[in-house]
Amino acid sequence: MCDGYGVWGGGGNAYGTAERTLNYIARQTLQPSRRLDLVPGLTQQEWDAFHYFRVRAAIKLPGVFGSDFWQKLVFQISLQEPAVLHAVIALAATHRRGIIPGHMRRPFPIPNKTGAAMDPNERLALQQYNKAINHLRPHLDARDEQSMRVTLASCVLFICIELLKGDIENSQAHFRSGLKLLRAVHSAPTPSSADEYLTEAFVRINLQPSLFTQGPEYAEMWMPGRTNRSEFQIPLIFDSMNEARRHLDWILHDTHLLSAETSSLLLPDGIEVPSHLIRRREALQASVSAWLRTTTASIPGIRARCRGRGDDVTLGEPLLLLYHRMASIMVATSLRRADETAFDRHTADFADILEKTIELWNRVLNALRSQISCGKLGGDLGFTADMGFIPPLYYTALKCRVPRYRRCAEHFLVSTPHREGMWDGTLAAVVARKIFELEEGDFYSTTDVSFAHGELLSVHRVPPDDVPLPPGERRINDVCVSVPEVGSAGELKAALTCRRYNAVTGWETGRVELVFRPDSPCYPGGTT
Repeated sequence: MCDGYGVWGGGGNAYGTAERTLNYIARQTLQPSRRLDLVPGLTQQEWDAFHYFRVRAAIKLPGVFGSDFWQKLVFQISLQEPAVLHAVIALAATHRRGIIPGHMRRPFPIPNKTGAAMDPNERLALQQYNKAINHLRPHLDARDEQSMRVTLASCVLFICIELLKGDIENSQAHFRSGLKLLRAVHSAPTPSSADEYLTEAFVRINLQPSLFTQGPEYAEMWMPGRTNRSEFQIPLIFDSMNEARRHLDWILHDTHLLSAETSSLLLPDGIEVPSHLIRRREALQASVSAWLRTTTASIPGIRARCRGRGDDVTLGEPLLLLYHRMASIMVATSLRRADETAFDRHTADFADILEKTIELWNRVLNALRSQISCGKLGGDLGFTADMGFIPPLYYTALKCRVPRYRRCAEHFLVSTPHREGMWDGTLAAVVARKIFELEEGDFYSTTDVSFAHGELLSVHRVPPDDVPLPPGERRINDVCVSVPEVGSAGELKAALTCRRYNAVTGWETGRVELVFRPDSPCYPGGTT
């Protein structure tokens, strides 16, 4: 652990170095009642929440891939900055509230709008949130580099709190504010090693809305560290799955930028796509291929170094390959303009996504059983701040028009017992079903087509389909989902804006209101 990370004066505090303190806390994990003045001034309730964060929430929040922000930096700062400490406790209380049986099976928790008495975790979270904000105010006024980094760390914690509460709008407001600070930090004259960890946390958050909306709204989000979008320097070997993940994140982000830039590009027949866009796609295709070669060459060494330590390889390897396959499709179709039939050439790739999902899901279940048997986990998958397999499944459900394949993807979305950042499998499945309805309509009413997907879940090879697909003019080009809102009765409301291209009338835009309630069959997983 880097003592102080070059930001907080070498990491020393009144209780010894942060490293020694954290090591001591680690040795006390089996005795949560023994505060022993490690963090003076905390009540027993606050200490218990901090302990819960240390031994559980901080492990689960990063998802499959480890994160130096969650596993190092946040503890380093929390032992020296009260704003971050109280934000950590608020997040711990919110996370602990979310593991109540049945709570995480809701697409979004129901906010307390009726003035009803709060449960202890909800009350603690609110108290600690307010304390964190009060301690943060001097940093907001100071605007020096150290204060900006404290604010950024707090911002990531606030984002996760709001996501856990189901308030995506507030989480995005925090993200936009943090992004402005991150730009300022990266232009500061004295860079810190902490900046790398803060940047990684924001980069992972940044991809979530851009992939979920499938539209250009978030396409121009600034990403620090990238100066030339057309060039990717993929090394010959990755030292870790995290390094492979970071390079793939850049490729996904730049692919989304290219797709958003060309999504409305309509050229008369015979007019070629501009050469600079073709060059950008070629660079991305080369990067996708180079990434796969490097990852394939790196995995044996990573496995050897990480044997017996965590899920980075066990789950990280198939998850990265899942995203690589999605990235390959995105790059190949990025210059399709309004032609949605371009995705029909990638049926085998979509089938591969489903196969890899089956493999990953089986590994998740095996890892979960192992952790439960060892007493490390209570059996819930809960909430992670990072993306998992929901985005590739959602992408498959929307862009693959093979009836059984897209319904297999929708089936997995309904089956996911957790949330990934702003992604919820139930909401994604409801959106997917609405797209099925809009695109297919009565197209299959006179066709003997089976939509069954059961056999896909029990075989290693997805069988090929030989059925007619909806014609291009019926297909939805862009799907944008508004920020979901939870009503006082627990109903979830979201506006679905769809855009379709008609060769005669041009672009057609429609808006559909989605509402589903806790007492309906679709909550989770039924029809709207």
